[in-house]
Amino acid sequence: MARPSIRVYKTLLIMKLLFLTLLLSASFVATAQTSTSTYSSTRSQINDNDKTLSIQIEGQRNGQQFAYNRTFNVRGMNSGEKNALKNRVLDSLGLGETPPTPHQPVQAERDTREVPVTFICPTCEGRVKLIVSGPTTITEEFDAPKNKGRFPRTMSLQPGTYYYEYWQNGVQQMHLPFTVKTGQQNEVTVK
Repeated sequence: MARPSIRVYKTLLIMKLLFLTLLLSASFVATAQTSTSTYSSTRSQINDNDKTLSIQIEGQRNGQQFAYNRTFNVRGMNSGEKNALKNRVLDSLGLGETPPTPHQPVQAERDTREVPVTFICPTCEGRVKLIVSGPTTITEEFDAPKNKGRFPRTMSLQPGTYYYEYWQNGVQQMHLPFTVKTGQQNEVTVK
């Protein structure tokens, strides 16, 4: 059996090099096309006064001007919820860290109406401190003589997630979550 000549090896080697060069060139072109930004300029202003969050962004994309100017009611939101809202806006405009997502309907504004919440405690007595924290924070301290009618207690709270702390004679007894919902009876049993 005859061995292939050196000329055949050289031809195969040149063909491999040409093929690899072609593949590398194609991948560099594809990478360059995907990493090019389509924005030529943007200017943004974001203001938060704990009641409203206003976002104003102007810019140019693909040679076309765009402007975004919107104010959101953020009363009762914590900083994490505000940052999530800001990031959703930036992502929807293609300015965030993640690629833009399809348009989703805007959520309804937060319900700020207060609803009655009844706290029941069959065993509470002595010096009582009840702290309710969440979208609304309320602290009440009172003496609860045994069987003297300090409970049930009713408070008006905005819908949302809360925690209650129950202290008896200066000692914390409970720290538990509860949820206030509109359109239904809200009752919390203090243990």
